[in-house]
Amino acid sequence: MKESGGLEQRRRRRRWLCCVLCILVLVLFVVTAVVLALTVFKIREPTGELVSVTVSGVSPRVDLPALRVELNVTLDVAVRVHNRNYAAFAHAPGGRTNLLYRGAQVGEADVAPGRIPARGSELLQLALAVEVERIAAELGSLLSDVVAGAVAFDTLTRLPGRVTFLGFIKRHAVATSDCHVVIGVSDLSVRSQDCTYKTNL
Repeated sequence: MKESGGLEQRRRRRRWLCCVLCILVLVLFVVTAVVLALTVFKIREPTGELVSVTVSGVSPRVDLPALRVELNVTLDVAVRVHNRNYAAFAHAPGGRTNLLYRGAQVGEADVAPGRIPARGSELLQLALAVEVERIAAELGSLLSDVVAGAVAFDTLTRLPGRVTFLGFIKRHAVATSDCHVVIGVSDLSVRSQDCTYKTNL
């Protein structure tokens, strides 16, 4: 009788230890998941830097019936985008950059699809088509800026894509940036840039 009572007590102790161990493992799993969610899996906005701007083409067009001259300028723009996440970001077709001068859209460029590795960078090459006739309404301001030696622009960029964690967890994301850039007239150098970034899941 005593032997069977001792056996039952040992069984009860084992069950209790097993329950405690299961609870500890569950708590450890929850804590690990929370830490990962707040660090590794937390989505951070990518950052960007305008590296260079060069004029690659000027195409005048004369419209004889309307007696109008149209002038389009193509700017080759290099932008370095840094992915601060522990997950790769693959941006899909449909990425676009709009160029604004004093609030009016004066140019645009498509962003080719690509992939920015986790904690890595990608250099985006954009062919930005500037429609000079759109600036005509602000011609006086543009001439003043040119004489002053620097022209300020705003750029709005939208990159739809997908974030991939651990190679198999995939989430759709849209990265956007809003930048105020000042370009030097004499050498087309980037004098200053101030950007805000946002990522929507």
